[in-house]
Amino acid sequence: MNYTEKCWIEPSTELKYDIQYDFSKLRVYPKVCIMCYQDEFIELAKNKFNAKKIETLLGYGYYIFECDNIKIGIIKIGIGAPMMALILERLIARRINTILNIGIAGSLQYKNIPIGGIVLCTKALRYEGTSKFYVPPSKFVYPNKELNQRIEKNLKNMHIPYIKGPTVTTDAPYRLSVSKCRELRKQGIITSDMESAAVFAISQHRKIKSAAIFVISDVATKDFSWNPGFHDNSLKKGIELLFEVSVNSLK
Repeated sequence: MNYTEKCWIEPSTELKYDIQYDFSKLRVYPKVCIMCYQDEFIELAKNKFNAKKIETLLGYGYYIFECDNIKIGIIKIGIGAPMMALILERLIARRINTILNIGIAGSLQYKNIPIGGIVLCTKALRYEGTSKFYVPPSKFVYPNKELNQRIEKNLKNMHIPYIKGPTVTTDAPYRLSVSKCRELRKQGIITSDMESAAVFAISQHRKIKSAAIFVISDVATKDFSWNPGFHDNSLKKGIELLFEVSVNSLK
């Protein structure tokens, strides 16, 4: 595959079309953006920083707020790498150059990883289909090192307990067999998500910075029974901490 070849539809061309027909009203966007998948993050941005909806991208509201004189964008989108790619490409076309991909994730490990725990992603196992269209084949794809270091520094300064390690990004979470999960656990894979490998691959291809941070919403027990915690107070608290460290890492 030729990764530099001109494509039939380019995000920049699409942006020109949106501007021509007044679909895109904003001309200057914040350089940094939080991309999330749960409504709670948008509510936190609205409640804590009076975030305002500025635009709609493919039906998803794009908000802007300010913290310490730094403008930050935030958008909540549908789950999955293909939808994420459509939104991320549009954000990059609008000259956004730093993305924090945040949201809930399941844990394949069971020791010392509670519901609501924070995980900083160090690399993503490419178990999905989107990333192969952006970067050559490889087992893993990586976040931006500098951005990850900044996040980890903030986690430490804020005294937020966390762990760091790899995720597996899949298009089909209901098809992760117990035998496959057991294999991934032995390899040290901590979480399962649906976007991060594609986020890192697109970022590498488009030469922007990106990183991913998760809050644990469900855990595989020792024998791979499913332990969900979607309604636990600890998850709610973890979401709040994840939002706080994300903002601090972008300002």
